[in-house]
Amino acid sequence: MPGTEIKFSDPITPASVVDLLAARIRARILGNEFKPGEALRQEALADAYKVSRMPIREALRRLEVEGLVVFHPNRGVTVSEVSAEEMAELFDIRQQLEPGLFAQAIERASAADIAAVDAIRARETSALADGDTARFGALNRDFHAALHAPAGRPRTQAIVQSLNQHIDRYVRLQLSLGADARKTANREHDGLLDALKSGDPIAGANRMIQHIVTARTALEKALGS
Repeated sequence: MPGTEIKFSDPITPASVVDLLAARIRARILGNEFKPGEALRQEALADAYKVSRMPIREALRRLEVEGLVVFHPNRGVTVSEVSAEEMAELFDIRQQLEPGLFAQAIERASAADIAAVDAIRARETSALADGDTARFGALNRDFHAALHAPAGRPRTQAIVQSLNQHIDRYVRLQLSLGADARKTANREHDGLLDALKSGDPIAGANRMIQHIVTARTALEKALGS
């Protein structure tokens, strides 16, 4: 069967202006530089980033999908609020999905899969040693994605990654609660890596449950629920 003749040119750029804008605004929200409830004026952002309003609006629409901003009819855009109710719902879903996905990953993990998680752990440990909470928080999502990758469950993994994108803000909040919170998360990540290496899916699932419960308990206290 003859191949399809390509008659168009459609080059892919490594990162678009919208990608970069979304990443920078996201970082400022997650870093609490843009605070919950704060108005994000598109004109001011366009001036600050030296771009037109159109890519700013597109970037904000992406962040709306992630739950980080809210578009209000006739009132502009604000940073979304954090709430105990939203956190509880997100962590309920997380607890239903992640332990089982991790158990499946443990059953299928190869030496290369384990090495990939080891590499992220090294970067997390370095970030913690440097006192770089933002980098540690950013690596948290990479760590969990790498833990789940061996499961070979792409649809479930996509759901969990989308969920963790929404949870990221709450994870960053938990990690900002003090050095003890970061040390606990770091210690529990070591435990999850050990579970991956152990080949015991039940023990791994239980460790994941405990990890999720620890974070949720700290956030419930911080949010006054």
